[in-house]
Amino acid sequence: MARLTIQDLQDMKKSGKKIAAAVVYEYQMTRICERAGVDLLSVGDSLGRNVLGQDDVDDCTVDDMIPFARAVVKGRERAVVSVDMPTTPSRGGAKEVGAAAKRFRDEAGVDMTKIDIRTHEEELFDEVYAVQEAGLYAYPQIGFPTQGVNKGIQGGPEVRDYVLKWAHKLEEAGVAMIDLTNVPADIYAQVCAELKVPVIGGQAPKEADGKIQVAVSGVGYFAATIDRDDNRPNASKYIFDVMNDLIANIHAGVWGTGQ
Repeated sequence: MARLTIQDLQDMKKSGKKIAAAVVYEYQMTRICERAGVDLLSVGDSLGRNVLGQDDVDDCTVDDMIPFARAVVKGRERAVVSVDMPTTPSRGGAKEVGAAAKRFRDEAGVDMTKIDIRTHEEELFDEVYAVQEAGLYAYPQIGFPTQGVNKGIQGGPEVRDYVLKWAHKLEEAGVAMIDLTNVPADIYAQVCAELKVPVIGGQAPKEADGKIQVAVSGVGYFAATIDRDDNRPNASKYIFDVMNDLIANIHAGVWGTGQ
């Protein structure tokens, strides 16, 4: 199976085909998403909370992420692989971001790095160049965060002008694609229409060039969701039921030899 390239993702936009992206953390989910036909695999820094049990997404480090990024690269067959730039190197400036990008390239073998510069586009813009100079494609995230100050969907003429300004500057800088978050559908549609590079996101409306789905959220793989009853996918409930029976059988001394 031919492996997709950044150019292939950009060509998908030209042809009007939506890009299906999934946030994954490890080999098995990567293989499942590959079989489902995913185009972009994104190793999110949310693995700190969802896999390592860290209290805050900002606690995740480059050292934490490299083994997981390497596992996803190992499992990918067709999709492009991106990895999130953690907060720690970003706080250290463009030089640290460049050093981290080189590690992701050399130690994990990813294709692209996503850099969160939302609401700090001007002061963090050099990080885009730092990633590119390290030999990786840059995939900046702009718009507004889902947590903290300025969180949630923002709209209006000033927001439209602000987002369009930075989207065009990023395209001119040679980014591979853009992750746009928390703007209304009309602004999203205009950004997508004016840019040649793909514009996708986790909260993307149908006007976007594609959507990012966090795999563990999509399938309901959280311990806290075992008892929910809202008709959404609940992999945790299935796993719990199977493991509950297996463990009960072991305690009772009635396990089978084929398991």
